[in-house]
Amino acid sequence: MVRLAQWARVLAAGGTGLRAGAWYSVVARTPREVQVVVRGRSVSVPRAAVELRDTPPDQWTVVRPAGQREPYMVCPGCRHRMALPERGVPTARCSRCNQAFAIGGAAARPSGAELKADRRVARRRTSAERRKRPRAAKDRRTKPERRQRTTTW
Repeated sequence: MVRLAQWARVLAAGGTGLRAGAWYSVVARTPREVQVVVRGRSVSVPRAAVELRDTPPDQWTVVRPAGQREPYMVCPGCRHRMALPERGVPTARCSRCNQAFAIGGAAARPSGAELKADRRVARRRTSAERRKRPRAAKDRRTKPERRQRTTTW
């Protein structure tokens, strides 16, 4: 009896709708396609587009997307994305699930010659983040003094 591969991940992002580097549990497979569970739903993916394995991942998956995007890591526990650490460390702790895992693959940062200019737009801050940051001294305005109303009857 052939053992069914229980985990799959997309080899190249695009066209499948799945996140690159994230491992998905396999529901069924045929010679042409694999059905994986994504947020409680079954999604069919061409079998040639995925990597299959028998055991769940036990280390960070390093994803190096094509184009201008920086490489990142995907947590094996909760599938959260994190930036690669600056220096070559063997393990990393996930900021979402707080579990530590070994970093898989060649997690070395690219050399200075390989780095390209960052053309991403800065992330918009939430209203809570804007409230936490103090304003610059020149922007502070004092509240106008309220005049006391005196009522005469």
